[in-house]
Amino acid sequence: MKMIKDSIKREIVVNAPLKQVWDALTKPEHLNRWYTKNAEIEFRIGGRGYMNHGWGATSEGIFTEIDTMKRFVLQSLDGDFTTITSIEEVEKGIHVSIEYQASFIGEMNQSTKENMLFGTSQFLENLKSVYETSTDNRADFWKAWIGIVHTTNEKDRGTRVLQVKEGTVAAAAGIKPEDIIVEIDGAEIVGYESFERTLNEKTDNSTVTLTIVRKSEKLRLNCPLDAYPVPY
Repeated sequence: MKMIKDSIKREIVVNAPLKQVWDALTKPEHLNRWYTKNAEIEFRIGGRGYMNHGWGATSEGIFTEIDTMKRFVLQSLDGDFTTITSIEEVEKGIHVSIEYQASFIGEMNQSTKENMLFGTSQFLENLKSVYETSTDNRADFWKAWIGIVHTTNEKDRGTRVLQVKEGTVAAAAGIKPEDIIVEIDGAEIVGYESFERTLNEKTDNSTVTLTIVRKSEKLRLNCPLDAYPVPY
């Protein structure tokens, strides 16, 4: 029986020539410009793709489909996680789509999905930045954190704290599970991605004021920022 896979996807339009975008996605020396810390790519059906993404994250798989200048598929070594990358010429450039398929995606909690999609969005935006303006923004990714697991508050604005890791600045500041963070230094937080982007506009070792809703009470807590626990 074929395993049914759930999927999640992110996409962007890059104003660059088709061949340049294809090379950016398939050649190690180009991947290293905007995405990988180190890539080892045998770009052929049956070839291996290994990528060190930085921050302690790596992935490895086998190329199972290649439709030149259109689409390629990388399948994890265990066969359960599939990454489908597609490109297409559109009016304003090249439409790039990255889709993940896996049997376990439907069982992932929302925070884990949001984290995966946020990371993909950051790198796709960097692809656009590097090939449109020659600016690599990776030095600004994942700089600061406070030590929480959180997810978009579906009922209203803000992001909901699921877990406060022991010994972190969030724990010391008095943040608790089920708190809803609605502002950082007065800037509105509308969900998971909004929190992560706003936090990383700050510098680590600074202090922010978090506006939180705890049950029916609105509180303001001062919280120092710590360096992201996994260096690039």
